[in-house]
Amino acid sequence: MAQQSEPEIRDIERFLFDEAQMLDDRRFDDWLTLFTENGWYWVPITPDQDNPFDTVSIIYDDRKLLETRVRRLNNVNIHAESPPPRTSRIVSNVVMRDFDATSLKIKVSSKFQLVEFRGDTQRLFAGSMLHTIKMDGTGIVIEGKRVNLVNADGMLEGITTLL
Repeated sequence: MAQQSEPEIRDIERFLFDEAQMLDDRRFDDWLTLFTENGWYWVPITPDQDNPFDTVSIIYDDRKLLETRVRRLNNVNIHAESPPPRTSRIVSNVVMRDFDATSLKIKVSSKFQLVEFRGDTQRLFAGSMLHTIKMDGTGIVIEGKRVNLVNADGMLEGITTLL
């Protein structure tokens, strides 16, 4: 079996930009389909946290918890999302860190800024992301997404917005 050639960075950027747009458009069901069946989403509490199991995290969702989170976000009666926030995400500095031609796994780092407006309050989130993605027969899917907030170890009000 021939090894797959390295994907184009533009294709990976387009994927990350589309992911951000889905979240801004509150298309959470579509966003969830980007994840593999064993996919995970992690927001560590410190920048140097090396895994989500030895200490508390801001968020650590496996696929089952991601499905629950999306169900809650789609519920019009969710108090924490009343009124639903409007968001705008900027994704930049996309770099392919590693490509395994055998497994078709790719590690991709990027930077982000997210503005959230709800009620009369605006918040800014910023940091870096590390996606572990995989090429499959239909395109790119997410095996894991780590979001490192610049202020992760600072005081944070409740976060319901997906970062």
